[in-house]
Amino acid sequence: MRPPTPNDPAWVARYRVLGRLGSGGMGTVLLGRGPDGGLVAVKLIRPEHADDPAFRQRFRREVTVARQVRSPWAVPVIDADADAVSPWLATPFVPGPALDATVATTGPLPEASVRVLGARLAEALAAVHGAGLVHRDVKPGNVLLAHDGPRLIDFGIARALEETVLTATGSILGSPGYLSPEQARGLRVGPASDVFSLGCVLAHAVTGQRPFGVGPVEALLYRAVHDEPDLTGVPEGLRPLLVRCLAKDASARPTVGALRAAWGEADHAAGDGWLPAPVIQLIAERSARMLQLPPVEPTQPGTARQRPPSRRRLLLGAAGAAAGIAAGGGALWWASRGQEVGATPPPDPQRPLVTVGLQADLSGPRARAGTAYQRGAELAVARHNADDKRPFGLALRIEDDAGTAEAAERVARALAADDAVVAVVTATGPEATGALLPPYVQVRKPVLDLTDGSIAHLNAVHTIARPPDALQLRPVVTLLTAGPLAGPLVVVDDTTPYSWDITRNARAALGAGGPEVVAEVVPAGEADPNAAASRIAAHAPGAVLYGGSWEAAGPFAAALQAAGYRGPRLGTQGMHDPGFLDLAGPAADGWLLTSTVTDPLAAPGAEAFVEAFTAHFDEPPPPHAAEGYDALGLLARCLTGLDPAALTHRDVVEVLRLTSHQGVAKHLAFEEENGLFVGEGVFFYRVEGGAFTFLGDEPPAAL
Repeated sequence: MRPPTPNDPAWVARYRVLGRLGSGGMGTVLLGRGPDGGLVAVKLIRPEHADDPAFRQRFRREVTVARQVRSPWAVPVIDADADAVSPWLATPFVPGPALDATVATTGPLPEASVRVLGARLAEALAAVHGAGLVHRDVKPGNVLLAHDGPRLIDFGIARALEETVLTATGSILGSPGYLSPEQARGLRVGPASDVFSLGCVLAHAVTGQRPFGVGPVEALLYRAVHDEPDLTGVPEGLRPLLVRCLAKDASARPTVGALRAAWGEADHAAGDGWLPAPVIQLIAERSARMLQLPPVEPTQPGTARQRPPSRRRLLLGAAGAAAGIAAGGGALWWASRGQEVGATPPPDPQRPLVTVGLQADLSGPRARAGTAYQRGAELAVARHNADDKRPFGLALRIEDDAGTAEAAERVARALAADDAVVAVVTATGPEATGALLPPYVQVRKPVLDLTDGSIAHLNAVHTIARPPDALQLRPVVTLLTAGPLAGPLVVVDDTTPYSWDITRNARAALGAGGPEVVAEVVPAGEADPNAAASRIAAHAPGAVLYGGSWEAAGPFAAALQAAGYRGPRLGTQGMHDPGFLDLAGPAADGWLLTSTVTDPLAAPGAEAFVEAFTAHFDEPPPPHAAEGYDALGLLARCLTGLDPAALTHRDVVEVLRLTSHQGVAKHLAFEEENGLFVGEGVFFYRVEGGAFTFLGDEPPAAL
């Protein structure tokens, strides 16, 4: 449990908020104490979902159903309010640790414990299914361990949230690595899907490993659909039943009743002594900490909380105060040109120097974008240092990783080892991103990522300063469903991980009630895409959505035009690169793209930035420069209020995700729990006359 943030309520209805248990895309989970002194977990739904009347109706319906779940191993819904400003539901708080944290701390569970775990979770799922629900997110983090047995949590609003998520983002509800094949494919699911997920959970519990490995989200989903699970280390006594649970064919999996019967004897014999001693000790320690929580204070709902400030609370308060001060004066102070970028200010004990790292592709395939990010960051540093009212100076340590995994890891190790660098901004390719993160994670140094949108690398230090790739599809779905198409929508996958994720989400979002969708595969690097283009044109498409990146999109666009197709053509951020214009030639004209990168020369409100950039570099800012500028503006706001003389990267990682910043390109704000970008920030471009024309953040009136 962590202390509440300044934005958390002091009360939720009659429950006094004591702390924060977690946060995610759907909402925040708070620890509360009721009038009777009992502890509860309160899930508070995010305002953007609360604003949807259809969601409230679904939420109300699913809470009503969830109240009917009766099992000693399923944590019940005991209170809820679907009509509150922020809808919420409450369940009894279980002080035991989650299964994933337990395995990470004490190691895999013995076979006997896993048999009991399987039997009792199967009983909990039987109650969930009996109430007409499917859990949809059975994973180790949703299994809490208590001395008398496990507790399954987070089933109360699964179906209500599923419809909202699919409609809003085209995403798939659940946790990759534990999803059934039918979930990974975006199909409708039933109780058998929970059985598959339970099999994954039990395999993890007994081996400490995920049966479909680790890695990018796209890879995990692909393996769930196509690969056999890795059950290395699973005892022979458990293996046959787990193999059946993990069958690709849902009809071949056992029912939860069959699982309960198979492991019932072990369950009956275990009693309360079902866990090994180290786990019992872990549960006891956590329970003891909960007993030290303060009682309900004699205040009314809405009264401000009073508590002794911890170091983390002091950091949060300082960052919040800094944000409030900076909000009144704009992103950064404007001053005269001429200060060297990153120059060390004259020695002044009142103005210490704080160093930020920039790791970017400055000489590889994304060098144009990397250089633009760099220049935007340099301008932000120069403007910060030119203002003598700032309590600290900024320096920028710039490192080129050329977009390769090998160089990215080497650069990351150097920046991670440099104690003077308190945070790192990254702007590089997808292969490099996967390689650079481990060194930063190891030392807990915060990373603000400008280019990664795959959500494949979520961890404790990685904060993503742009909307995830799947969210690019939200305005595209709006556009494609605004009216009937003249023919089917052909969705083209170039087989790269980025394209696979884009096209999978597109098919999921448009699968119900949208246009007819035809899936086509045109592998990137195919020597002659003309045959594939002719095949696509033969469908007489109402529109074509290309999911790949610019390297393959250029030849494909030329081949599609040669095949005679002139209808609506759509692409996403992977194509927003001058290289696409070069490769496609005249065939690029007419393509409509979404991108999370703004064009400061056309974006409203960017005039002051354009003027300052042009004065500083003797040329107007290219795309990506505003995002680099905003990244340093965010970090300057995050650092203001902390003690720069004693500042470390561990202080910054505590407050970065809690800092928001109105930048030139977009408003930057993040999920505290996972570092994902929150809010809007997707823009439309149309290629006209061989150039990208900025259309703004609203879908055009017509394709």
